Amino acid sequence: MHAHPTNDPALAPGDLPAISARRKVGFRLIAVGLVLVIGWGIPEGIVRLANPPLEAFRAIAFGGDPNSEKLFIKDWRLHWKLRPAVETSFLGVPVRTNQQGMRGDDPVAGRRTVLCLGDSTTFGWRVALADTYPAKLQARLNDDAKSPNSWNVVNAGVPGYSSWQVRLVAEKLVPLWKPAVVVICLGNNEAWPAARSDRQMDADRALSGRVGAALSSSRALVWAAEKLRPEKPQPFIAPTLDKAVPRVSRDEFAENLRQIVRVARAANARVVLVSPPVNLYFAPQRFEQFSGWEKWKAFFGEVTELSQAGRSQQLLAKVNAALEANPESFCALWIKGLAISDRDPAGGRELLEQAIEQHPFPENCKRSYRRVIAEVANTENTGFLDVNELFLRRASGPIPAALYLDWCHPTPQGHAFMAEALADALAGGERH
Repeated sequence: MHAHPTNDPALAPGDLPAISARRKVGFRLIAVGLVLVIGWGIPEGIVRLANPPLEAFRAIAFGGDPNSEKLFIKDWRLHWKLRPAVETSFLGVPVRTNQQGMRGDDPVAGRRTVLCLGDSTTFGWRVALADTYPAKLQARLNDDAKSPNSWNVVNAGVPGYSSWQVRLVAEKLVPLWKPAVVVICLGNNEAWPAARSDRQMDADRALSGRVGAALSSSRALVWAAEKLRPEKPQPFIAPTLDKAVPRVSRDEFAENLRQIVRVARAANARVVLVSPPVNLYFAPQRFEQFSGWEKWKAFFGEVTELSQAGRSQQLLAKVNAALEANPESFCALWIKGLAISDRDPAGGRELLEQAIEQHPFPENCKRSYRRVIAEVANTENTGFLDVNELFLRRASGPIPAALYLDWCHPTPQGHAFMAEALADALAGGERH
């Protein structure tokens, strides 16, 4: 009589090695789980409960406002975006974002959607939410007696965005939202000189961006990384023109716009391209970033004093002499354009356009880039709104400077004109 090595008569002796192996695997999985809980889970819980400020989630300090760190969050693909569900003050104006990280309220279910893609103009730089053109457009569309309260106008504008960033946003949002209309207002950030173009930066970060995005989901890992290797966001705008390239070239701009249009058309959306506002009459920015800036800044001050004193003949003689001595100076060209704009608006405007085109650090959308928008609208047969021409028609005088807050951002009245023109475009003819 033989003794069985197990009390379970259903098991044969040959089953024991398999059971032992399964137990070893089980023990190993339990051990790995304990390591994860102790090494990551507990620290993650502690960090989330403590909720320390994390440098890795800071964004570029737009406008020099310290509150920008409450509003903007770093993004491994887009570089920065708006934080969701934030209510703060930015540049002296209350700003509120919804659960999707867009300015304004959450959309109402069941309504048709107008998706407004763009930069700080669409976002509403230094204007209240109700004064932005997306908000005014929604109010106007929902006042329609034939279809009251049937529209959401989603403000997907983010300050500082180029067409490359908006292209990435469109590729994600348009299939998700399936908007009836897509409005695209871009151009003022394309020509900024950068060490690398936006497209090149995206290609360089193809792998590191994915890894960083995955790691950044853990607050414990982010906290540890910041303690071991503190990091401040680096500016992507080149400090000098040496080896600098535009953030987005004109050819890339055209391709980005076409891709956004294709994405919108794939969702059966109507498209309206908007040529961005450009205040030619605002003094060129970044004086200090090119040689001889002190001289030209002082010269601009002298010319301003002559203008305020009403000494137009002396002013014009001074500007002509400066331009003759410095024919390549965009500063001299711009100052002359401004000087003659009162008596010759068209001639002054032409000189100002030429000056901005030559400006190596433009805050405005150059005319050559605006022409790209018009060409794409024509070849792709989209709606088109030229905001600068609109402002010229709606201005109270020959110069529309009063419709701008600064070098490109519209006043509440300017936003109202944009909303009115877009509403008319959606109601009937699309070209303005």
